[in-house]
Amino acid sequence: MFTKTDGGSMLDKNVLLEMKVADEFIKNITVKIDGREIGYSEVCGRVNQRCFENPLIETLSEIDNILTKKKKLKYPIDIDPLTYSYKMYNLNLGGVTVDQNDFVENVKAMRLTYFTDESDEKKDKWIEKWTMEVYKNIEKYHFKYVKSYSNNLWMTENHTFLLLENIKPMIGALFAFISIFAVITCMSNSWTRSKPLLGVASVVSAGLAIVSSFGLMSAFGIQNTIWNITIPFLVLVTEIDDAFVLIACWRITNPKHKVSTRMAETYCEAGVSITLTSLTNLCSYCIGMMASFPLIRIFCYYSASCIFFTFLYQITFFGGCMALSGCNEEKEHHVLSVRNLDNFEDDSQQREKLRIDPMLRFFREKLGNILSHNLVKIIVIVTYLINLTFGIWGALTIRHGLNFKNMFPDGSLITESNEIYFKYFTRYVYAYQIIINKTLDYSDVKVQKSLEQLSEKLQIRPYMSESKFVVSWLNYYKEFQNHPIAKYSLRGYNMSVKKDFLEGLHDVFLRFKAAQQFSSDIVFNHNGSDIICSRFFIPVKDAVNIKTEQWLLYRLWKIAEESELPILIHCPASSAIEQAIVIGSIVNDLFWITSLIIIVLFLLTVPNIISAFLVAISVVSTIVETLGYMTMWGINLDIISLMSLVLCVGFCVNYPAHISYAYVSSPHKIPNEKMKDSLYRIGYPVFQGSLSTILGILFIYEDMYMLLLFVKIVCLIALETAFHALLFIPIMHSVISSIFMKINFSASVTEEVELMQKRIKTININD
Repeated sequence: MFTKTDGGSMLDKNVLLEMKVADEFIKNITVKIDGREIGYSEVCGRVNQRCFENPLIETLSEIDNILTKKKKLKYPIDIDPLTYSYKMYNLNLGGVTVDQNDFVENVKAMRLTYFTDESDEKKDKWIEKWTMEVYKNIEKYHFKYVKSYSNNLWMTENHTFLLLENIKPMIGALFAFISIFAVITCMSNSWTRSKPLLGVASVVSAGLAIVSSFGLMSAFGIQNTIWNITIPFLVLVTEIDDAFVLIACWRITNPKHKVSTRMAETYCEAGVSITLTSLTNLCSYCIGMMASFPLIRIFCYYSASCIFFTFLYQITFFGGCMALSGCNEEKEHHVLSVRNLDNFEDDSQQREKLRIDPMLRFFREKLGNILSHNLVKIIVIVTYLINLTFGIWGALTIRHGLNFKNMFPDGSLITESNEIYFKYFTRYVYAYQIIINKTLDYSDVKVQKSLEQLSEKLQIRPYMSESKFVVSWLNYYKEFQNHPIAKYSLRGYNMSVKKDFLEGLHDVFLRFKAAQQFSSDIVFNHNGSDIICSRFFIPVKDAVNIKTEQWLLYRLWKIAEESELPILIHCPASSAIEQAIVIGSIVNDLFWITSLIIIVLFLLTVPNIISAFLVAISVVSTIVETLGYMTMWGINLDIISLMSLVLCVGFCVNYPAHISYAYVSSPHKIPNEKMKDSLYRIGYPVFQGSLSTILGILFIYEDMYMLLLFVKIVCLIALETAFHALLFIPIMHSVISSIFMKINFSASVTEEVELMQKRIKTININD
């Protein structure tokens, strides 16, 4: 894209000459691949065996006539009524002002477009290398009268690729950070009971899972996309939580027992909950595999296999490391050596005092006591309701689709390019292809009438151009039949007969040079006796934002569904617009189906309907609240955020499931004591997991929308899940248990009273 250096009109002789120079410069750029010089002629998209030529460049042979208005350009499409040839100037001209007859008076920007041949996969490498070389050379080229802006979509894609490639070294940095974090948080008030090496083992276990997953997927031949680079970060910050749970469960076992007994107690305590959370995570990604978008499916393939291997390594490799650590502890060896600690801890009473880890004690005695107060319970429940209300409000107002304007920082080259594009080239941004995907008899007057009615129905939609800009081979063929030339050329043909209609079309009309441009709009069968598919074009007008484009495409889909003819609607931006339309329903189906599966799995493993209900409520609340705060944080619901939200479904069940299982399996009878005991068992691992997730995900922080999105969503999920696991679920369990206890107590008192009354009555009768 080009604008004049001083911001003036592009209809200037020096500017137009420089546009010709730019076109020649681009066409002369070559790149050497496999010993062969590849240029535009080798990769270009062809029309009638000729490389596509920009309509503007074809016109610039008459620069003086254009400037003196002897040669007038009609915008957006210049259709010659005599030859039926047309030039789509909206491809090249932007910021156009026209007179009452649609002739161009002023132009603020110009664009040169080069279509490449995507039909031949062998050329993919050529196209990629040549395109890269073009943009590199254009950036270096010194234009005197114009300022150039590279293709904003290509720049976005290329910059994203380079940025994601550059964060690969951060995997090692994150591995080191999480290892240090795990070492510090696994220390205790006793050298024998500290587990720093287990902290490292938990990270190594996650690393082994990542390597095994990517290796297995590669062996199966599943494509690896560039966005999968985020998976190691997500696994390292979210999937070591189960290891923290195992360590915490080990710490509450009796150190006087044998290692085998303590291992059995640890797996008995944590086995069900970590199996449940792994299954729910796996299910969420398996459901994500059914998404419409290949990028989402591939992401879920790799993530699901990571979950499987993470669970496998945690119960085998990490379990073995924990057993070895237990042997050291049994012999009272120093955590980093085999030296006995008799000199350090020779007092049995001191050892008994140090038996309870201070962090575990904190969650039971400090946080547990605070949450036991009725006023605190009311405050937490009210906070939950307020939080959920904000979440629902935000979820109902969330914006759908990628917003290209906000993807990069202000002042960057890509942002400037986006601004130029949206400012000058969105009045007639593209044309919708209306594809009739069925064999029809186009000579039949009824068929022609149906197509006319369909075209009219589409044209009356807001943001669709007027009928004079519609490009239809059938309309021009019918007009051609009334042309003086046709009276001679089509002599002897009966246009109401199918055979004559097709022969006249194929052998006469499409042989005229001006009509050859329609040849790619018609698909004949192998012997030319039928048209099996055809298309016509309707330009879009003033669809300047994603919301407008979504509305328009959705309405066109509705017309297509109601049409008697099987039609397809397509435009160059269809994929981006479509994902914005369908993504809401995908998210809705994904979350509700997964929530239902979570309830079923929980009931199968922990047959407690109250716990299953609370976990499901927590999952749905976390999802809704995350969606709500995404809106407030300027995040759209798009294909990138969907990948993060698939993670949300699995990750947000982990902590609630752990705390609910701990509450249900607690041996205490009094609700508040059960709540304290569950916090004692699981509170610290939840804190470890949440903090490591928030700090670890910051390693991929970049001033770029897509990575910022990942960071924001993961942080939101971690905070919301920690709130539900540490505050809301323990309190709700306690409240519900207290209510049931009172009901049961009241019922038992009533029974006792009735029994006493019966006894008194019996005594009175006997007397």
